[in-house]
Amino acid sequence: MRCPAVLLLLVGVAQAFRICAFNAQRLTLSKVAREDVLDPLVRILARCDITVLQELVDSSGSALYLLLRELNRFDDSGPYSSLSSPFLGRSTYMEKYVYIYRSHKMEVQDSYLYNDKDDLFAREPFVAKFTLPSKDLPSLVLVPLHTTPKAVEQELNALYDVFLDASRRWKSEDIILLGDFNADCNSLAKKRLEELILRTQADFYWAIADGEDTTVRASTNCAYDRIVVHGKRFRRLLHTAAAFNFPRSFRLTEEEVKRGSGNGHGEVP
Repeated sequence: MRCPAVLLLLVGVAQAFRICAFNAQRLTLSKVAREDVLDPLVRILARCDITVLQELVDSSGSALYLLLRELNRFDDSGPYSSLSSPFLGRSTYMEKYVYIYRSHKMEVQDSYLYNDKDDLFAREPFVAKFTLPSKDLPSLVLVPLHTTPKAVEQELNALYDVFLDASRRWKSEDIILLGDFNADCNSLAKKRLEELILRTQADFYWAIADGEDTTVRASTNCAYDRIVVHGKRFRRLLHTAAAFNFPRSFRLTEEEVKRGSGNGHGEVP
């Protein structure tokens, strides 16, 4: 598992709204069925109003069912619902994007799988629009992406076209791009990072700072997982953004986290 990237918005009179991006790393039914994996997963998700969960690879649907069941039993912050993409990928390794959200706080208005006609993405974004009963935040458009480490720069530049597509479709400039971008360390040099379209175009704000560590290994310090906001509304509502260091908060050793995640930073094809 990775440390989730968390964006905190203040909606209304100091009412907090948390948006999270979380790579759970090859999440299978056998992993979710383990108490040492399920317990921190549920506690992480319960902190967020909506989470973009990545690397769900269970084809039976049972892993998500079990996760939601335990999440709804955990405390009184729910109920929670989910919205899933189809399985995505170019090889035998396939995964889903899954939105897990508090259904009493928001509803799905629309969603679509981006038409990646040039096959630029290993896992094309599954874009969704949610409606909320809030004057400050009446709608929320999220564009998730889990890049392949082999083509980070190509995919992140192509993400700008996904932003334009969603903006035209829903006539909105207020959009959040988020996920495991692999946008640091060996996957993307700092010079190439600064030359990305999403860095050079105006009005994109990288809320998770370049120096933030979203890995769980003590030996690595990489800002792989990111949240990028566009639009005046989000900039006005933005309170803070950071990685949630769940091993430290839950007092888990690195070995305990690695047993649940399989490796330290989850690079997949």
